[in-house]
Amino acid sequence: MRGCCDFTAFRLRTAGVDGEDGASITFQPSGLCSDPTRRTMEATVEFYVNENTFKERLKLFFIKNQRSSLRIRVFNFSLKLLTCLLYMIRVVTDDPAQGAAANPSAGQPIYGSNKWELIFWVDRKAPVWAIQVIVAIISFLETMLLMYLSYKGNIWEQIFQVSFLLEMINTVPFIITIFWPSIRNIFIPVFLNCWLAKCALENMINDVHRAIQRTNSAMFNQVLILICTLLCLVFTGTCGIQHLERAGKNLSLFNSFYFCIVTFSTVGFGDVTPRIWPSQLLVVIMICVALVVLPLQFEELIYLWMERQKSGGNYSRHRAQTEKHVVLCVSALKIDLLMDFLNEFYAHPRLQDYYVVILCPTEMDLQVRRVLQIPLWSQRVIYLQGSVLKDQDLLRAKMDDAEACFILSSRNEVDRMAADHQTILRAWAVKDFAPNCPLYVQILKPENKFHVKFADHVVCEEEFKYAMLALNCICPATSTLITLLVHTSSGRSVSPQGRQPSRAPLCVCKGRIFSGFRV
Repeated sequence: MRGCCDFTAFRLRTAGVDGEDGASITFQPSGLCSDPTRRTMEATVEFYVNENTFKERLKLFFIKNQRSSLRIRVFNFSLKLLTCLLYMIRVVTDDPAQGAAANPSAGQPIYGSNKWELIFWVDRKAPVWAIQVIVAIISFLETMLLMYLSYKGNIWEQIFQVSFLLEMINTVPFIITIFWPSIRNIFIPVFLNCWLAKCALENMINDVHRAIQRTNSAMFNQVLILICTLLCLVFTGTCGIQHLERAGKNLSLFNSFYFCIVTFSTVGFGDVTPRIWPSQLLVVIMICVALVVLPLQFEELIYLWMERQKSGGNYSRHRAQTEKHVVLCVSALKIDLLMDFLNEFYAHPRLQDYYVVILCPTEMDLQVRRVLQIPLWSQRVIYLQGSVLKDQDLLRAKMDDAEACFILSSRNEVDRMAADHQTILRAWAVKDFAPNCPLYVQILKPENKFHVKFADHVVCEEEFKYAMLALNCICPATSTLITLLVHTSSGRSVSPQGRQPSRAPLCVCKGRIFSGFRV
């Protein structure tokens, strides 16, 4: 038998992110043999040791876990919409006379023509009250639990948050009415829950985008925020004016909504107007809030739209599947490179219906912008600012649906080797993202062709130049002949004798460059 001896276990704990505990690794040597060359050691790895506590499990369920937190946000959003719906049901079934009778001081004389007690007392039916109490208890408990789980050492910062104050205003009074039945008909501004529903919807959309790994959603989020802000302003103004007017002309909910729409649209017919000063003051406050909030939202939306237009936006999937397009990838778009490519590409009559999507990491210069605004190119050339090395930008250009991809380099590059390195990286990225897309690569140095052998067609300018010089030594004027053949001419040339030269060899270049490209 081999002799063994036990050692005391020791533990290593790795630090987590943002102060959280990471993995706890426990090494337990089971023994040492008499032979020093034969030793055994057992390792026990325990992950998330600190998350065994009840608070950490709740935090994992309510906050950290994407799927469960999304479900809770959807449930919270549904609760807020339910409270707004219950408020509207209470308004429709409201009887001002019954509300005035519910006032403990209803027997006192009323001075003036306005019944001010109707602002503080409403007619709330028992089923509506019961449902509102249940919803208020659930919302209150959920708010307290989330406040406890997200506590970071400053309780006052959490208490004075607008969302927390709105929750307390709309939930605590309903809980109090359980123990104090005489105030069950007191008015509670439940319609303010629309703002909490707006926040819940924004958080829910953010969780959805995080779950599906969608990052290009800034424009969608901003449009959603703007629409929700407009709806909340109109709903708050409608419910507030309708309630305050109970003490005066007693407007209906629809008339209040009509007045808000007319007011916010700056039409102002004047056929429906608030009569008492509280509702008029509310209208002034709502207009001031709208004048402050909405311009900020529109400014952010316009900024995002301008940035999106500057980057070119996206090439739609429906358009990519119904129309033919090719993608041109360059590191820096120069006017000579662009015009050479466009003139040579569109010289073939069967390529007139193709679209050219330019994917370039730099912004368009003034010359390129002027050229792309010409009607000849503006309808067929689409500029997208982005990097070929990012799958997100390749998806914007719909590289997987493209008929071909051209990766070109400028012949005026100072560091030709560095330019080839960039070309090689782009070719690798395109081939990895869209392996079935025909790839046409331009290499400047012959020794770099080895790295892009997977491409369908590789053109090396320097290799062509040396080959033509060699052929020119064997057969004079060979380089001139080949140069004339591979350049597409434009217009109709007439010889001095008045005869038209033959145009047959003009498409030889097309047969070579697009030999693997269906036209």
